Amino acid sequence: MSDALVQQLFKGSGTALIVRGIAAVLFGILVVVWPGVSVLALVVLFGIYAIVDGVTNIAHYVKRKGRRPVWQIVGGVISVFAGLAALVWPGITALSLAFVIGLWAVILGVSQIALAFEVRKTVGQWWLWLITGVVTPLFGLFLVVLPGAGILSLLGLLSSFAILFGILLVVSGAGLRRLGGSSGARLSMG
Repeated sequence: MSDALVQQLFKGSGTALIVRGIAAVLFGILVVVWPGVSVLALVVLFGIYAIVDGVTNIAHYVKRKGRRPVWQIVGGVISVFAGLAALVWPGITALSLAFVIGLWAVILGVSQIALAFEVRKTVGQWWLWLITGVVTPLFGLFLVVLPGAGILSLLGLLSSFAILFGILLVVSGAGLRRLGGSSGARLSMG
């Protein structure tokens, strides 16, 4: 694989992660800024965020040439379905919303862990994806096991998760863009 192709691949992947990270941070900030938000508004915010996250992941998968990790598209499809479910059934209760978000996070986290192990030989900071993959299902399991915490008490946790997840994605994306910008991008960094 030529250095130019490798650099373009890392830059594109980095940009996709940065877009996903920024969307997650914005979602987290909106939850903090509007603490008295109704369940309906939170459902809509989550639905939009999950769709943007999923579409960005799918678009990057489709645009990318050559060998593509299947877990990337799996995570994208899961996010789009979770977002559509939230938008199609906006009247769901807080308990149902906690369950939907929890289930989404568990499945997405497992796909992130699989993706991290798949790219560990080509991406030097693969461990950031692994951390994201571990944090995500832990958050999801908390929501699935203890959904009775209520959506309003969940706001701080949801916001913290989204901001942490977003920061990890932005840092990972910036690292990939730097790797793609270096003249001697190495394929085996870790």
